[in-house]
Amino acid sequence: MPEGPEVRRYADALNAALCNQPLVAIMARTKAAKAWLLEHPQTLLGRRFERVRSHGKNLIIDLEGDFHFLSHLMMWGRWQLLAKSELPGLLPIDRRERARLETPDTLAILMSAPVFDIAPGDPYENFPYLRELGPDILPYDGEATFLQSTFTERLLAKTQRERTIGAALLDQTVVAGIGNYLRAEILFECRLDPWRRIGALAPEELQCLSATIPLMARRAYDSGGATIEDESRERMRGDPSLVYAPGRDWGMRHYVFRRTNLPCLRCGDTIRQLRQTTRVIDDDEKTRIIYFCPTCQNTSIELKPLRKSKRAEAPRRSAASDALVVDAFVVDALVSDTAIG
Repeated sequence: MPEGPEVRRYADALNAALCNQPLVAIMARTKAAKAWLLEHPQTLLGRRFERVRSHGKNLIIDLEGDFHFLSHLMMWGRWQLLAKSELPGLLPIDRRERARLETPDTLAILMSAPVFDIAPGDPYENFPYLRELGPDILPYDGEATFLQSTFTERLLAKTQRERTIGAALLDQTVVAGIGNYLRAEILFECRLDPWRRIGALAPEELQCLSATIPLMARRAYDSGGATIEDESRERMRGDPSLVYAPGRDWGMRHYVFRRTNLPCLRCGDTIRQLRQTTRVIDDDEKTRIIYFCPTCQNTSIELKPLRKSKRAEAPRRSAASDALVVDAFVVDALVSDTAIG
């Protein structure tokens, strides 16, 4: 799932390509947006794009006349930018397309995302869940730095005290933009047990979280999704025992995320993974995989002994598919036939 840094990269690339350009054509295939366009034909055409921004994992496109588009990529969504001058002709609609926005020079296509809405007015009024979002892990220039006080206040609310920190960091009302890879990397950096109760966190641990969240988010934004420092990456390049596939950059992007059964870069213990309950809905537990180092993070959960007869195998996801996921999160420029994000 694209997390805050990936969505911000989409927003910045779309903003650079669309801002101040008129909307000359639009297509939407999500139910609500399609219905809105049928009820308001021609209303948006000719209006200029004013700004594209993100809040956590949500992307908001502002249009002249106080209209906006809202998208959420969920698990597999992505935005694609195409230069019309490089297209051979009319581009056929792919069955995965959810929306298509066109300016005189550019085609912006939303692929495989289930959420695309259109509305006039303030998006934070039209979609109440936006108002409930916690502070963004990537504040915009000119705004305050990461709102540590707001984050801490929401994290330490009475309703949260018995919750695990591993679950709380995925709660977008506590902090907006953290997903599975950032959660694992932030907790590792702070040497925190994912199963620690929030009420048991020490002041210095809360301070570490407040400092590390924006640090990891900015590092992931700048690098296209990597959270590891250059020194550690060079070490992994030189030691085949630290990676699944030597020479493949996709396996050298994180400290613990998707490094199950490989040595910890700090202490040498084996990185582990387990499913952790993140929320309960109508007595149904929702879980996500958490990656961690048992030693560095002093985990309290009971772990099964590792098999010693052979080297543990890589996760089920293949090297090729992981490489594709990583490649989908790289934004270089506005080019034809290339996804951005």
